[in-house]
Amino acid sequence: MYSRNTTIWFLGISTLVVLGFALVITRPFLTPIATATILAVVFYPLHVRILGWAKGKNGLASLLSTMVLLFAFCVPILVILTLAANEAANAAQYLTRRSTEAGGFTGFLATMADRLLSFAGRFIDVSKFDIKGAITSHVQQTGMWVLGSGASILSGFARVIVNSVITLVIIFFMFRDGSSWVKSGARALPLSPEQSKRLLNNISDTIIANVHGILSVGVVQGILTGMAVAIAGLSSPLLLGLGAGFASVVPVVGAGIVWIPAGLYLIFTGSTWKGIFVLAWGTFVISAADNVVRPWVVSGKVELHPLVLLFFILGGVQVFGFLGLFLGPVIASVLSVLFAMFRTELSSEQSAASSA
Repeated sequence: MYSRNTTIWFLGISTLVVLGFALVITRPFLTPIATATILAVVFYPLHVRILGWAKGKNGLASLLSTMVLLFAFCVPILVILTLAANEAANAAQYLTRRSTEAGGFTGFLATMADRLLSFAGRFIDVSKFDIKGAITSHVQQTGMWVLGSGASILSGFARVIVNSVITLVIIFFMFRDGSSWVKSGARALPLSPEQSKRLLNNISDTIIANVHGILSVGVVQGILTGMAVAIAGLSSPLLLGLGAGFASVVPVVGAGIVWIPAGLYLIFTGSTWKGIFVLAWGTFVISAADNVVRPWVVSGKVELHPLVLLFFILGGVQVFGFLGLFLGPVIASVLSVLFAMFRTELSSEQSAASSA
């Protein structure tokens, strides 16, 4: 017969080895799993209401909740894509007309660049720049890159569709079985019921608070972008504001996907000062909103210092990409709770030793 310690060591090491293989196998699906977990936590109160309407039929309620999420995300995206397609068609017609007048697309770009250089020539010496040669070379390179990237773009789009379907399937099962999974996981933790509840509630609160922070940043940056392009006289400020709001979730670039091309477009079409205004407004106001609004909103619901939260958000994005917006604050919050629990246990042990 083997001793109890030997059995425990064998089971522990075997679990770690098998867990390592499991992580390798499930690694391609970590993004859908994390996304589904975040959405399930945020929308679980809605699922509870739907469960009440379904009279306790868990499978039906989970299916309805998943369908609600599908329509909640797909309908706005389709509306925005439709509006964006119309605006893109108008912009393409304008560029086609202007490029025809300028003797082709390359000549059109050269004319726009000449205007920019003539403005910059007031402050610096631009006589050494061969702008037409550089534009011709870059246009050719861009065309070759677009032709060569067609397959990768299609494969990336297909990957997004597959991951979206997997995410919806995972969300369904999390709605249906998530509460039992959480209870089983809490019982498996070597913590008291109060400590397990505190840790799990902290993770849930952090995810929800961070979603509120992302939504707040999207609203603020969308409004600021719409204001800037409206002041500059661009058409469809509402559409550009909506686009900036959705683009705010993109790591690093964020709403710059919208206001940078808008500013450059104004400069290239002769509205130089308006374009400079949009670029300056985006750099110093719109971009700064992310670093101010998000920590302020999240720190109001999570017991973390805004500076610590900001570092974990930026570091999480750098390490994990988009998911770092959620994982960074969750890791910081869990670390804070674990440290508080450890300090409490240590104080209790010291008090017991003093009493003895």
